Amino acid sequence: MRAPLLLFLLACPSSPADTDSDSGDSGGTPVVGDPATVPLNGVCSLDTRWGGFRVEANSEYSAIDGYVSNGVVPDAVLEEVGAESGCVLLKRNNPYCNPICGAGETCDFDGSCLPYPENQDLGTVTIEGLRSAVVMEASESGKKYFYTDLDPLAFDAGVLVRLTTEGVAYTPQTMHAVGVGPLTPSTVAWVVTEGEDLTLAWDIPTGVVRSEVFLSLNVDQHGLTPLKMECSFDDDGSASAPASLIDALLNAGVTGFPTGKIQRRTADKVQLGAGCADFILDYTQATTITVTGHTPCDSNEDCPDDETCDLPTQTCR
Repeated sequence: MRAPLLLFLLACPSSPADTDSDSGDSGGTPVVGDPATVPLNGVCSLDTRWGGFRVEANSEYSAIDGYVSNGVVPDAVLEEVGAESGCVLLKRNNPYCNPICGAGETCDFDGSCLPYPENQDLGTVTIEGLRSAVVMEASESGKKYFYTDLDPLAFDAGVLVRLTTEGVAYTPQTMHAVGVGPLTPSTVAWVVTEGEDLTLAWDIPTGVVRSEVFLSLNVDQHGLTPLKMECSFDDDGSASAPASLIDALLNAGVTGFPTGKIQRRTADKVQLGAGCADFILDYTQATTITVTGHTPCDSNEDCPDDETCDLPTQTCR
Protein backbone atom coordinates (compact mmCIF):
# COMPACT_ATOMS: atom_id res chain seq x y z
CA MET A 1 0.00 0.00 0.00
CA ARG A 2 1.26 3.45 -0.77
CA ALA A 3 2.04 5.24 2.44
CA PRO A 4 0.01 8.46 2.90
CA LEU A 5 1.91 11.64 3.44
CA LEU A 6 1.48 13.64 6.61
CA LEU A 7 1.14 17.25 5.57
CA PHE A 8 1.47 20.34 7.69
CA LEU A 9 0.56 23.99 7.21
CA LEU A 10 3.27 26.37 8.34
CA ALA A 11 1.34 28.60 10.68
CA CYS A 12 2.09 30.18 14.01
CA PRO A 13 0.20 28.72 16.97
CA SER A 14 -2.65 30.84 18.16
CA SER A 15 -3.19 32.05 21.67
CA PRO A 16 -5.66 30.20 23.89
CA ALA A 17 -9.32 31.02 23.31
CA ASP A 18 -12.35 31.14 25.53
CA THR A 19 -14.44 28.04 26.05
CA ASP A 20 -17.80 29.81 25.86
CA SER A 21 -20.41 28.97 23.24
CA ASP A 22 -23.56 31.02 22.91
CA SER A 23 -26.79 31.01 21.01
CA GLY A 24 -26.91 34.27 19.07
CA ASP A 25 -29.69 36.82 19.04
CA SER A 26 -30.18 36.32 15.29
CA GLY A 27 -31.62 32.83 15.55
CA GLY A 28 -34.08 32.14 12.78
CA THR A 29 -32.66 34.86 10.50
CA PRO A 30 -32.41 33.38 6.99
CA VAL A 31 -29.01 33.10 5.33
CA VAL A 32 -28.86 35.04 2.08
CA GLY A 33 -28.52 32.65 -0.86
CA ASP A 34 -30.40 29.96 -2.75
CA PRO A 35 -30.33 26.52 -1.09
CA ALA A 36 -31.14 24.96 -4.46
CA THR A 37 -28.00 26.27 -6.15
CA VAL A 38 -25.38 27.08 -3.49
CA PRO A 39 -22.26 24.99 -4.22
CA LEU A 40 -21.89 21.96 -1.93
CA ASN A 41 -18.54 20.31 -2.47
CA GLY A 42 -19.00 17.19 -0.33
CA VAL A 43 -16.66 15.75 2.29
CA CYS A 44 -12.86 15.70 2.36
CA SER A 45 -10.87 12.65 1.34
CA LEU A 46 -9.30 10.86 4.30
CA ASP A 47 -5.73 11.48 3.17
CA THR A 48 -6.17 15.27 3.22
CA ARG A 49 -8.79 15.73 5.95
CA TRP A 50 -7.40 17.96 8.68
CA GLY A 51 -10.79 18.09 10.43
CA GLY A 52 -14.15 19.76 10.13
CA PHE A 53 -17.47 20.53 11.75
CA ARG A 54 -20.66 18.55 12.09
CA VAL A 55 -24.21 19.47 13.01
CA GLU A 56 -25.82 16.16 13.97
CA ALA A 57 -29.46 15.52 14.75
CA ASN A 58 -31.32 12.36 15.68
CA SER A 59 -34.66 11.50 17.25
CA GLU A 60 -33.55 12.74 20.69
CA TYR A 61 -31.14 15.67 20.36
CA SER A 62 -28.92 17.84 18.18
CA ALA A 63 -25.27 18.68 18.75
CA ILE A 64 -22.39 20.50 17.10
CA ASP A 65 -18.74 19.58 17.32
CA GLY A 66 -15.62 20.22 15.34
CA TYR A 67 -11.91 20.78 15.14
CA VAL A 68 -9.30 21.53 12.49
CA SER A 69 -5.69 20.46 12.98
CA ASN A 70 -2.53 20.97 10.92
CA GLY A 71 -2.11 17.50 9.46
CA VAL A 72 -3.41 13.96 9.09
CA VAL A 73 -2.85 11.11 11.55
CA PRO A 74 -1.66 8.25 9.30
CA ASP A 75 -3.77 5.48 10.84
CA ALA A 76 -6.91 7.55 10.17
CA VAL A 77 -6.31 7.09 6.44
CA LEU A 78 -8.15 3.90 5.51
CA GLU A 79 -7.22 1.84 2.46
CA GLU A 80 -9.92 1.31 -0.16
CA VAL A 81 -9.98 -2.39 -1.00
CA GLY A 82 -13.23 -2.61 -2.95
CA ALA A 83 -15.83 -0.37 -4.58
CA GLU A 84 -19.15 -0.95 -6.35
CA SER A 85 -22.54 0.71 -6.76
CA GLY A 86 -21.78 3.71 -4.56
CA CYS A 87 -20.22 1.61 -1.79
CA VAL A 88 -16.60 1.18 -0.72
CA LEU A 89 -14.78 -1.24 1.56
CA LEU A 90 -12.24 0.48 3.77
CA LYS A 91 -9.44 -1.32 5.60
CA ARG A 92 -7.64 -0.04 8.67
CA ASN A 93 -3.88 -0.52 8.59
CA ASN A 94 -1.61 -0.13 11.58
CA PRO A 95 1.73 1.64 11.04
CA TYR A 96 4.75 0.18 12.85
CA CYS A 97 7.80 2.10 14.03
CA ASN A 98 10.88 0.60 15.72
CA PRO A 99 11.94 2.22 17.94
CA ILE A 100 8.54 3.49 18.95
CA CYS A 101 7.80 7.16 18.45
CA GLY A 102 8.31 9.61 21.25
CA ALA A 103 5.88 11.95 22.97
CA GLY A 104 4.17 14.28 20.53
CA GLU A 105 4.92 12.05 17.56
CA THR A 106 2.99 9.51 15.49
CA CYS A 107 4.10 6.62 13.31
CA ASP A 108 3.80 6.77 9.52
CA PHE A 109 3.39 3.75 7.23
CA ASP A 110 7.01 3.93 6.08
CA GLY A 111 8.20 3.35 9.66
CA SER A 112 9.19 6.94 10.32
CA CYS A 113 8.02 9.14 13.18
CA LEU A 114 6.31 12.44 12.49
CA PRO A 115 5.03 15.27 14.68
CA TYR A 116 1.50 14.53 15.86
CA PRO A 117 -0.97 16.99 14.29
CA GLU A 118 -2.20 19.69 16.66
CA ASN A 119 -5.68 21.22 16.66
CA GLN A 120 -5.70 24.89 15.70
CA ASP A 121 -7.56 27.95 16.94
CA LEU A 122 -9.90 29.19 14.20
CA GLY A 123 -11.15 32.11 16.27
CA THR A 124 -14.89 32.59 16.49
CA VAL A 125 -16.90 30.02 14.53
CA THR A 126 -20.47 31.07 13.68
CA ILE A 127 -23.23 28.88 12.27
CA GLU A 128 -26.26 30.71 10.89
CA GLY A 129 -29.47 29.32 9.42
CA LEU A 130 -30.17 26.91 12.28
CA ARG A 131 -33.24 27.47 14.41
CA SER A 132 -30.88 29.38 16.71
CA ALA A 133 -27.64 30.91 15.46
CA VAL A 134 -24.59 29.49 17.26
CA VAL A 135 -21.34 31.29 18.06
CA MET A 136 -18.44 29.17 19.35
CA GLU A 137 -14.90 29.69 20.59
CA ALA A 138 -12.20 27.02 20.75
CA SER A 139 -11.81 25.23 24.08
CA GLU A 140 -8.68 26.05 26.05
CA SER A 141 -7.87 22.34 26.21
CA GLY A 142 -7.61 20.63 22.85
CA LYS A 143 -8.75 23.55 20.66
CA LYS A 144 -12.08 21.88 19.99
CA TYR A 145 -15.47 23.42 19.27
CA PHE A 146 -18.74 22.04 20.63
CA TYR A 147 -22.29 23.12 21.41
CA THR A 148 -25.21 21.06 22.68
CA ASP A 149 -27.83 23.57 23.85
CA LEU A 150 -29.95 23.19 20.72
CA ASP A 151 -33.50 22.32 19.79
CA PRO A 152 -34.00 18.53 19.45
CA LEU A 153 -33.99 19.15 15.68
CA ALA A 154 -31.68 22.11 15.18
CA PHE A 155 -32.51 22.84 11.55
CA ASP A 156 -35.39 22.94 9.09
CA ALA A 157 -35.46 21.01 5.83
CA GLY A 158 -34.47 22.97 2.74
CA VAL A 159 -33.01 25.93 4.67
CA LEU A 160 -29.58 27.30 3.81
CA VAL A 161 -27.02 27.02 6.65
CA ARG A 162 -23.70 28.86 6.68
CA LEU A 163 -20.57 28.27 8.78
CA THR A 164 -17.89 30.95 8.97
CA THR A 165 -14.54 30.98 10.76
CA GLU A 166 -12.83 34.12 12.00
CA GLY A 167 -9.33 33.12 10.99
CA VAL A 168 -6.42 33.10 13.51
CA ALA A 169 -4.50 29.91 12.52
CA TYR A 170 -5.89 29.95 8.97
CA THR A 171 -7.54 32.57 6.80
CA PRO A 172 -11.31 33.04 7.35
CA GLN A 173 -13.39 30.35 5.66
CA THR A 174 -17.04 29.92 4.68
CA MET A 175 -18.89 26.65 4.11
CA HIS A 176 -22.54 25.87 3.50
CA ALA A 177 -25.04 23.10 4.11
CA VAL A 178 -28.74 22.69 3.46
CA GLY A 179 -31.08 21.50 6.20
CA VAL A 180 -32.53 18.01 5.87
CA GLY A 181 -35.65 16.41 7.26
CA PRO A 182 -35.71 13.36 9.54
CA LEU A 183 -34.80 10.11 7.82
CA THR A 184 -37.34 7.31 8.20
CA PRO A 185 -36.06 3.93 6.96
CA SER A 186 -38.53 1.15 6.22
CA THR A 187 -36.67 -0.82 8.90
CA VAL A 188 -33.88 -0.13 11.37
CA ALA A 189 -33.24 -3.86 11.87
CA TRP A 190 -30.79 -4.91 9.16
CA VAL A 191 -30.01 -8.55 8.43
CA VAL A 192 -26.67 -9.05 6.69
CA THR A 193 -26.33 -12.38 4.89
CA GLU A 194 -23.53 -13.73 2.75
CA GLY A 195 -24.47 -13.86 -0.92
CA GLU A 196 -27.31 -11.32 -0.60
CA ASP A 197 -27.58 -7.61 -1.31
CA LEU A 198 -28.42 -5.38 1.64
CA THR A 199 -31.50 -3.61 0.29
CA LEU A 200 -32.68 -0.43 1.99
CA ALA A 201 -35.70 1.82 1.61
CA TRP A 202 -36.59 5.15 3.20
CA ASP A 203 -38.94 8.11 2.90
CA ILE A 204 -38.43 10.34 -0.13
CA PRO A 205 -37.80 14.00 0.79
CA THR A 206 -39.90 16.82 -0.63
CA GLY A 207 -39.04 20.35 -1.67
CA VAL A 208 -35.40 21.31 -2.19
CA VAL A 209 -33.35 18.08 -2.20
CA ARG A 210 -29.58 18.54 -1.97
CA SER A 211 -29.01 15.57 0.30
CA GLU A 212 -27.43 12.17 -0.03
CA VAL A 213 -28.02 9.10 2.10
CA PHE A 214 -24.89 7.79 3.78
CA LEU A 215 -24.57 4.27 5.20
CA SER A 216 -21.87 2.88 7.48
CA LEU A 217 -21.54 -0.79 8.51
CA ASN A 218 -18.93 -2.50 10.69
CA VAL A 219 -19.18 -6.19 11.59
CA ASP A 220 -15.61 -6.80 12.86
CA GLN A 221 -15.02 -5.01 16.15
CA HIS A 222 -11.95 -7.00 17.26
CA GLY A 223 -10.03 -7.82 14.08
CA LEU A 224 -6.40 -6.85 13.57
CA THR A 225 -7.13 -5.16 10.23
CA PRO A 226 -10.91 -4.89 10.11
CA LEU A 227 -12.93 -3.68 7.18
CA LYS A 228 -15.93 -1.42 7.19
CA MET A 229 -18.36 -0.56 4.43
CA GLU A 230 -19.53 2.94 3.57
CA CYS A 231 -22.05 3.88 0.90
CA SER A 232 -23.28 7.17 -0.53
CA PHE A 233 -26.65 6.96 -2.29
CA ASP A 234 -28.93 9.41 -4.07
CA ASP A 235 -31.71 10.43 -1.70
CA ASP A 236 -34.43 8.91 -3.87
CA GLY A 237 -35.97 6.35 -1.51
CA SER A 238 -34.10 3.09 -2.09
CA ALA A 239 -30.69 1.55 -2.73
CA SER A 240 -28.73 -1.67 -2.29
CA ALA A 241 -25.28 -2.49 -1.01
CA PRO A 242 -24.06 -5.21 -3.41
CA ALA A 243 -23.60 -8.83 -2.33
CA SER A 244 -20.03 -8.84 -3.66
CA LEU A 245 -18.95 -6.25 -1.09
CA ILE A 246 -21.10 -7.81 1.64
CA ASP A 247 -19.29 -11.11 1.06
CA ALA A 248 -15.86 -9.48 1.19
CA LEU A 249 -16.83 -7.67 4.38
CA LEU A 250 -18.00 -10.86 6.08
CA ASN A 251 -15.09 -12.96 4.85
CA ALA A 252 -12.63 -10.49 6.39
CA GLY A 253 -14.00 -11.32 9.82
CA VAL A 254 -17.09 -11.00 12.00
CA THR A 255 -16.56 -10.34 15.70
CA GLY A 256 -18.37 -8.57 18.50
CA PHE A 257 -21.54 -6.53 18.18
CA PRO A 258 -22.02 -5.20 14.63
CA THR A 259 -22.77 -1.49 14.30
CA GLY A 260 -24.44 0.52 11.60
CA LYS A 261 -26.05 3.84 10.88
CA ILE A 262 -27.82 5.59 8.06
CA GLN A 263 -27.80 9.35 7.56
CA ARG A 264 -29.46 11.96 5.41
CA ARG A 265 -26.83 14.66 4.98
CA THR A 266 -25.41 17.58 3.04
CA ALA A 267 -21.74 18.59 3.10
CA ASP A 268 -19.28 21.19 1.91
CA LYS A 269 -15.50 21.54 2.14
CA VAL A 270 -12.68 24.05 1.76
CA GLN A 271 -8.97 23.70 1.08
CA LEU A 272 -6.47 24.80 3.71
CA GLY A 273 -3.18 24.78 1.85
CA ALA A 274 -2.41 21.08 1.38
CA GLY A 275 -5.22 20.08 3.73
CA CYS A 276 -9.01 20.07 3.74
CA ALA A 277 -11.78 20.85 6.22
CA ASP A 278 -15.44 19.97 5.80
CA PHE A 279 -18.86 20.88 7.19
CA ILE A 280 -21.48 18.13 7.50
CA LEU A 281 -25.12 18.54 8.50
CA ASP A 282 -26.99 15.30 9.02
CA TYR A 283 -29.93 13.49 10.52
CA THR A 284 -28.68 10.13 11.82
CA GLN A 285 -30.72 6.99 12.35
CA ALA A 286 -29.09 4.22 14.37
CA THR A 287 -29.78 0.62 13.37
CA THR A 288 -29.55 -2.85 14.81
CA ILE A 289 -27.48 -5.33 12.84
CA THR A 290 -27.83 -9.09 12.67
CA VAL A 291 -25.25 -11.10 10.77
CA THR A 292 -26.63 -14.47 9.71
CA GLY A 293 -24.71 -17.24 11.48
CA HIS A 294 -23.03 -14.93 14.02
CA THR A 295 -24.08 -14.51 17.67
CA PRO A 296 -22.35 -11.71 19.59
CA CYS A 297 -22.01 -12.05 23.34
CA ASP A 298 -20.89 -10.55 26.63
CA SER A 299 -21.32 -13.81 28.57
CA ASN A 300 -22.25 -17.49 28.09
CA GLU A 301 -25.86 -16.57 28.78
CA ASP A 302 -25.98 -14.81 25.40
CA CYS A 303 -25.04 -18.00 23.53
CA PRO A 304 -26.96 -21.08 22.40
CA ASP A 305 -26.76 -24.07 24.76
CA ASP A 306 -24.02 -25.79 22.73
CA GLU A 307 -21.75 -22.71 22.52
CA THR A 308 -19.75 -20.53 24.89
CA CYS A 309 -18.78 -16.88 24.72
CA ASP A 310 -15.25 -16.14 23.53
CA LEU A 311 -14.84 -12.87 25.44
CA PRO A 312 -11.83 -11.45 23.52
CA THR A 313 -13.89 -11.49 20.32
CA GLN A 314 -17.35 -11.25 21.94
CA THR A 315 -18.44 -14.16 19.74
CA CYS A 316 -20.32 -17.34 20.57
CA ARG A 317 -18.37 -20.41 19.41
